[in-house]
Amino acid sequence: MSSVVRCPLSIVFFLLSVVCCPLSIYAQTYELNVRAIIDALATDSLQKAEDLIQQTLKLDPGRESNVVLYRYLGEIHQRKGKDDRALEAYTSGIALLRHSSLDDDKKSSLGALYLSRASLYLQRGDDAHALADYNEALTLSPNQEEALFFRAYVFARQRRNREARADYERLLEINPMHEDARLGLAILNSNDNRPREAMEQLNSLILYFPTHARHYLARCGLYEKRKEYERAMQDVKKAIELEPENPDCYITRASLYLAMKKRDLARQDCRTAIRLGATQEQVAPFLIDTKKRRP
Repeated sequence: MSSVVRCPLSIVFFLLSVVCCPLSIYAQTYELNVRAIIDALATDSLQKAEDLIQQTLKLDPGRESNVVLYRYLGEIHQRKGKDDRALEAYTSGIALLRHSSLDDDKKSSLGALYLSRASLYLQRGDDAHALADYNEALTLSPNQEEALFFRAYVFARQRRNREARADYERLLEINPMHEDARLGLAILNSNDNRPREAMEQLNSLILYFPTHARHYLARCGLYEKRKEYERAMQDVKKAIELEPENPDCYITRASLYLAMKKRDLARQDCRTAIRLGATQEQVAPFLIDTKKRRP
């Protein structure tokens, strides 16, 4: 998530439409609070924005126009590491609109809440609830790219390859240059024993995005599976040239060194990856392998 909780123009207009209503409907306090919330979000004043949102919600907790405030309250809580409170905020916002008659604006607001909650579930490793929220978002907007991509990601992680493929392919029909979807489909093809398709897709990605290290790392993995170690090494070296501070590069090369029986070099790359921010869990399989097979 961005270091700043930004307030998109569509949200600003939505909130301003609330405050510009006659004061016989919206109290002056509500108007002043909403304007102050917009200002606080624009300057990344998180605590001020949170306090103002809480005050404003207490004025009329059931008001449908509060849905945007609940979304931003959830994002503020996430920034502070208060994930449980973030889930509560997203769920409260969803409850405001879930059984309402939905026009396009309300569908957009509700869909954004489902996406925010799904993203948090995914971070917590709760694939089942994340998948349910992505399904809800796609019911509201069948061509929603973020929902399609992450639902495909969840399906692939669950080894539901047919469903993952359907979502990736549908997303690429909507947006043929969606880089993450193209990479996701290539990796899926590699895991699904379709190496020729995977290689063609990775070659195409590198052609269109020649400065993105992750595509070289993915192709390195495919070359390693085919025991084409020289080509694999060329790709991982290119990735390191592009992103020398990326720990994934050194984890990938450690795997390649192990396949080539160069265990000392693999251990060195594991140490480098840890120094650059990789976790012990990420490198543990390679370190264990080098210790077991050490001559």
